[in-house]
Amino acid sequence: MKKAFVILLILTLFFSGCQTKREVNESNTYHKLLPNFQYFQMMDKNNGWAIAEDMGENKAFITIDGGSTWITKSVSYIGDIRSWFFMDSNHAWILYSNKILYPNGMLYWTENRGKNWYDDKVPFAMGKLFFLNSNGTYQGWFLKEDGNASGNVPVDVYRLINNKWTLIHKGELPNNTLASSNLLPYEGDKKSFIFLPDAKTGFVAIERRDLGKSSLYMTSDGGYTWYKKNIPLFSKLSDKHISVYSLKFVDGEIIWPISGFDHVKKNFSILFLVSKDNGNSWEEKASLIYSSSPREIYVLDKENWYVLFENQLLKTNNGGHTWKKINVPQGTFQIQFIDNKTGWALALTSKGTNIFFTKDGGYKWEKKF
Repeated sequence: MKKAFVILLILTLFFSGCQTKREVNESNTYHKLLPNFQYFQMMDKNNGWAIAEDMGENKAFITIDGGSTWITKSVSYIGDIRSWFFMDSNHAWILYSNKILYPNGMLYWTENRGKNWYDDKVPFAMGKLFFLNSNGTYQGWFLKEDGNASGNVPVDVYRLINNKWTLIHKGELPNNTLASSNLLPYEGDKKSFIFLPDAKTGFVAIERRDLGKSSLYMTSDGGYTWYKKNIPLFSKLSDKHISVYSLKFVDGEIIWPISGFDHVKKNFSILFLVSKDNGNSWEEKASLIYSSSPREIYVLDKENWYVLFENQLLKTNNGGHTWKKINVPQGTFQIQFIDNKTGWALALTSKGTNIFFTKDGGYKWEKKF
């Protein structure tokens, strides 16, 4: 009898403790938290998502007041966030990885801004997510990376077919003597992975350490086969280390920023390549020379582009015809604008991270968080 009472007491304390933990998590959800942000993405002037470290854990956050306060929207899964994709204020996908609990990854997605999460065990744990909304149907791809997050690494392409992630392309393996021009290569850091609204045309931008060897791979069948795109403009940078940045599809055009380091002149040539025919041909729309390497290049639309350097920002509002130099908060490593006036900056400080806001195109910044 005494033994049964002790067991009952332990169970009571255990379940009451679990209930308390749930209540604390829910109440903390609405407090002003102080996480260290790794990435943020604003959907409009008020609503946005973020990935941040809080109390030693990676978590997802949302804001509904332009970044002044952030609300955690985490799931119960314990692990590291390896990839994410934010489509709009309501829809998000987040990939967690924990090799102890599950050898691959756990993909969570929400349709209501994180109020409810759905989970799926997936056959990948690291790489890049991409989704499209095609007439109300969500189409998804994943570029699986086997190995380090950067550098030479074999990649595979998965596609979401009938709610199941299916391998559709097996990339080149290292030391492959039967290398094919239709395989995504092993060599190079895969920097950008996107598909166009037709769900057939896609791109992988690859950065190589060898001079002039960075490249662009393209698919025309939804990711099943890939081929290296010949871009004559790359010949201008054949003797330079070419850094590649994210491709952006805006108003029927693809804009692709790249930069090349001149080892003799010790400066960087920054080029904006544009395709008006879904990537079949490319032309140089604008270029500039700068003394340091860009930390980030953000393309808003056809006219508004932003090149972030250390504590400085170059911006154009006319597609690269003219550029203006403005200051940004010290330690800024990410910027985003939703129009040519409204923007945010994420900066690293000695105490963590801060988010700053501008409403005049970047000339004045105020601390938001």
